[in-house]
Amino acid sequence: MRDETQTPEAPATPQRKLTPANENPWYVLMTLYGEDQHANRRAWNAWAGQALSSEEKRELAESSWSLLNAEADWEAIKSEVESRFESRSQIKLTERLKIPSPMQIVNFASFQFEERLDLMGMIFPSGVDFSGSRFSSGIWMNNAWLGGHPRFDHVQADETCVFSGARFVGRADFGSAKFLDGVEFDETVFCGDAYFSGVRFEGKSSFVCSYFKRKANFSNCNFEKSSIFRHAIFQSEVSFVTSVFVERSDFGEAVFAGDFEGKSRGKTSPTRFSAVDFKGASNFGGAQFVSCYPDFIGAVLHDQTTFTREAPNRELWPDLPDQDTEHARDSCATIRHILAKQGLPEDEHFFFRREMHFAGKIGSIWQRLPYLLFGLFSEYGYSILRPTLWLLGVWALGFAAFWGYFSGCCVPAPHEMIERPMGSAMALSFSNLFPLFGFGRTFLLEELKVLPAVLQFFTGFQTVASLPLLFFLGLGLRQRFRLR
Repeated sequence: MRDETQTPEAPATPQRKLTPANENPWYVLMTLYGEDQHANRRAWNAWAGQALSSEEKRELAESSWSLLNAEADWEAIKSEVESRFESRSQIKLTERLKIPSPMQIVNFASFQFEERLDLMGMIFPSGVDFSGSRFSSGIWMNNAWLGGHPRFDHVQADETCVFSGARFVGRADFGSAKFLDGVEFDETVFCGDAYFSGVRFEGKSSFVCSYFKRKANFSNCNFEKSSIFRHAIFQSEVSFVTSVFVERSDFGEAVFAGDFEGKSRGKTSPTRFSAVDFKGASNFGGAQFVSCYPDFIGAVLHDQTTFTREAPNRELWPDLPDQDTEHARDSCATIRHILAKQGLPEDEHFFFRREMHFAGKIGSIWQRLPYLLFGLFSEYGYSILRPTLWLLGVWALGFAAFWGYFSGCCVPAPHEMIERPMGSAMALSFSNLFPLFGFGRTFLLEELKVLPAVLQFFTGFQTVASLPLLFFLGLGLRQRFRLR
């Protein structure tokens, strides 16, 4: 007997029924010549070119896009295309299809593509909608030109997809897409917002030299294999919030400009890596953060994450970031902690100095004063020259005061003549800077006895001032010679 107390199993989630691509008029139109992709592209672009404005045509003619995509005059091939379209639609379908208007959005929503879809160099003036579709053999859209609002949200691609060199004129939506194999966006241009939130990259993902002119949203993504963003340019806001990088990620020599709505408005936004889990090593070597430090709040960085402090002829980190000062300080502290684990003292101290610099801008003047003095006298423990110059200044001031007194140039003057007043003044001022050696009490006791009260006070001031300066000098020597 069946146990009625057992909880019945939940029914399986019904799979969405996808329409075969052969039943779509746009698919028939873009595959009129079968395997001859050049002829297919030529016919498609001639048809689609009717919807292009004169400005768009001029832009395409001046770009490298035109080198790959030969255009044809629609009127010259119209009859041939219509004849082929009618023949192929009759073979494939019982219902007769009509050639769609080029002003319409190309609708491939919820379609099944069994064979690889080759759209290299094709233009989509009004946009294309692939939302919810499945590419069993991948899709190639190298050098394609996509106007309108192209949609690839919730698609699934079983094999490699290539979008290298494509140009997305409007907002590109890849939200919640799933790429089971590799995907390439090398040298792709996103003129509008790029939305990749919730995408699952199960293969290698590549965005080398891609250009994001507006917002780029990669929040809540899963990068299962290596992800490469080398030389990519993020002109506006970019977010990787709560994403996971399972293997190595490479942001080497990428540029994060952070202009929120363009430089004219003066608004910037930091690159957001908050709550990101970098399970693999990440490379930010040579990456340039133009106006803001990255936001690593709550992020888990791999111990082998790479950062570069400087590059020839390029400022990688902003001196005056356009962001909250506490966030800039915390970002520098996070990076410094990672570099300390790697045993890179020069790089570590660079971000330590930036951290101290921003700390000196937070709070009241009394809270900021220690950091300001630390920077003024020693460049936050990095400089050898600064504390040395301050020590020379304190010594020179004492030398001038003592020499004036010993020479009888001041009032009051010493009761007895001091032999070699210049040498005595130099020695006494020097001994005050190094009291631990006892030079003053051993060799200059008589000179100390005849000093008036004001100069005795100044002697004590020299001694007190020299102690932190000597300490700062020691910090600089320790940093320079890697002493631990």
